[in-house]
Amino acid sequence: MSQSETQQVRSAGLRHLPPDRWWEKAAGLYLCTFKPNRGYAHVLSLAPEKAAEEVAEIGAQGFQAIEIFAPAEGRFGYAGLDMTDPYSVDRELGTMEDFRRFVRLAHGNGIAVVVFLNVGYFSIEAPAWLEACRDRKAGRDTEKVRWFSWADSPDAPPPALPEDRFFAAGVIPGDNPDTPKTWGWQHSEEAGCYYWARWQAQDKEGNWVGLPQTDWGSREWPQEAERIVRCWMDTGIDGMLIDAPMCYSRLTWEKNNRHITDVISSYGNAFLQPEGGDNVAWLTEGGYNCLQDYRLGKCLIEALRTGDPRPIEESLRAYHDLVVGAGSVLYTKVHWVEDRQQRRLLAATIAGVGDMLVYGTGDKPGPDKEEQWLLRARFAHPALHQLAGRRRLPTNADGTCYAFLKAARDGSERVLVVLNFSGSAQTVEVDLSGVAMAGLVNLRTGEWFDRSPAFGVELPVHGYAFFQVAPAH
Repeated sequence: MSQSETQQVRSAGLRHLPPDRWWEKAAGLYLCTFKPNRGYAHVLSLAPEKAAEEVAEIGAQGFQAIEIFAPAEGRFGYAGLDMTDPYSVDRELGTMEDFRRFVRLAHGNGIAVVVFLNVGYFSIEAPAWLEACRDRKAGRDTEKVRWFSWADSPDAPPPALPEDRFFAAGVIPGDNPDTPKTWGWQHSEEAGCYYWARWQAQDKEGNWVGLPQTDWGSREWPQEAERIVRCWMDTGIDGMLIDAPMCYSRLTWEKNNRHITDVISSYGNAFLQPEGGDNVAWLTEGGYNCLQDYRLGKCLIEALRTGDPRPIEESLRAYHDLVVGAGSVLYTKVHWVEDRQQRRLLAATIAGVGDMLVYGTGDKPGPDKEEQWLLRARFAHPALHQLAGRRRLPTNADGTCYAFLKAARDGSERVLVVLNFSGSAQTVEVDLSGVAMAGLVNLRTGEWFDRSPAFGVELPVHGYAFFQVAPAH
């Protein structure tokens, strides 16, 4: 589907396409891949009948979006992100028409599809890279040669733009004691010189190698990257996550916008995330509309360990609220913990805060029945959507419990969320003296509670409760 065809379908308002700005309402995103034996994301099939079953099941669990990790043909670096052909899925798994059919299947189930795309480096087995090496060695200044950065010495300066701290192309990752140094300038026998590598991976013999990084400071590579972005957007997908753009060699805001975000946005109703980006500048300067909430995930794990949720509110004010204030959304991976009730509490907190819940990593199971209820509740209630407001409420046990009031952006609804991070059951009294209301309705049971300045709720170990606030008469 071409860009113009995609825009025509969207403007026709066909029901099988995601609604406008679907990411602001979506509760859950399922992370998956088509590549077996990579170990990072749940593996789905491109075969029509199998794909139809899997997509329907994902929708039935309460998800509104699917993220396809590393859809382009690649090897084994970073779960298949080290691309060999950026314009095709792995040929042994299917065709691009199979991929388009998958997107249509997802849309038919009311599910948006986004892809996690790398336009920053290649596999050392990529035909384009090998051609560039041959041309470089022969002294030919070709287009593919200019896709990469070269040097005659391993001591050459890194190809960075030091004036912009949001781009870290010249920042070398810390030493990994288990692997040799395979970042920085690496020697290529095929090219007869050195090439710049920001990432490392194992080749088919198991040797650690530096992956050739593309040069965004050239004229040729940004134009090629734009063609790659358009190729995948033309399949009908609903947005992209761009692999670590802050580490792309010599990338600038202008080139990021011209060749990545402006291109994706031109298709309409598109989700955009800079993977690894953790600053509002990626929204205001870079044109993205979602950031991953790394801080919340870490903070929740620590709150489970200590039983003290107070740092959660501090974390939200320092980062989450700034992103929402910029009109953008966040997504958070539900960390795997062995204790089922603790995992549910993590999911309940993320759902209550309003982030999009992400499942599907590695071999970990998806949401259980309770977590599926949380996904459906999060999606159904505007007060739990991404851009809803939040106000912390005092309790009689702030050292172990966390209560807050969520208000829908359009003023249509408010929801009270009460969370118990303690290792024991508690009766939590929430101070509602500053809340105008007639009463509360338990979202799960429908039970009515008359208004009380100090509302008490009994919560089990690592328990939680959601209440709809009935407006005052």
